[in-house]
Amino acid sequence: GSSYSRVIDLGDAGNGSAPIGSLISDGTYLYGTTQHGGTYGNGIVFKVKTDGSGYVKLHEFTALPSPRYPYGALVSDGTYLYGLTPGGGTNNMGALFKIKTDGSGYADILDFDGSTHGSYPQGALFFDGTFLYGMTPFGGANGAGIVFKIKTDGSAFLTIHDFAGNPDGSAPYGSLNSDGTYLYGMTNAGGANDLGTIFKIKTDGSGYLKILDFAGIAKIGRAHV
Repeated sequence: GSSYSRVIDLGDAGNGSAPIGSLISDGTYLYGTTQHGGTYGNGIVFKVKTDGSGYVKLHEFTALPSPRYPYGALVSDGTYLYGLTPGGGTNNMGALFKIKTDGSGYADILDFDGSTHGSYPQGALFFDGTFLYGMTPFGGANGAGIVFKIKTDGSAFLTIHDFAGNPDGSAPYGSLNSDGTYLYGMTNAGGANDLGTIFKIKTDGSGYLKILDFAGIAKIGRAHV
């Protein structure tokens, strides 16, 4: 613990505030987002070197219809950074955006709309080299959230799973992970006990399987303090 160093203090309008999510690194810079702060108070995308120098505010989210309140980690395809916002966008239901690491090339590539594309995404995207994969906790055919994929230019959007509550889960939050065949994720609610699930699904939407129903104290135990 002796080598702890505070790299940067976030400070509202100056460089954003209330970061939620993880940083990513390209070997020189760390990249992240803040949910609030910046000139408009709607969050920013930033980069900073690991010693705290070289801070750059790459993008400030503005007023509607701009996306706003970025939430979760960014992902990169080597040229662009991609992220999600649960607010703003054309329908004020969140958006998927991209931006280059020098701050140029910003584009809103998907506006979530509730029924067709889901709504209010939170968490990080997963990139397999062709498609970005993500989740929304609301919207979709049943209003219980979706798993989706989309190409980096905003084309070929596809809902690969509509959650239905019981038995398969609802309100997926967080990020997807992959073992090369299946995507894995969690839902905050739904499942057999309406306490959430762990699930897996193939990238083409086949093979959906709920692999765990959370069951409260009986399943996870109680911490002793």
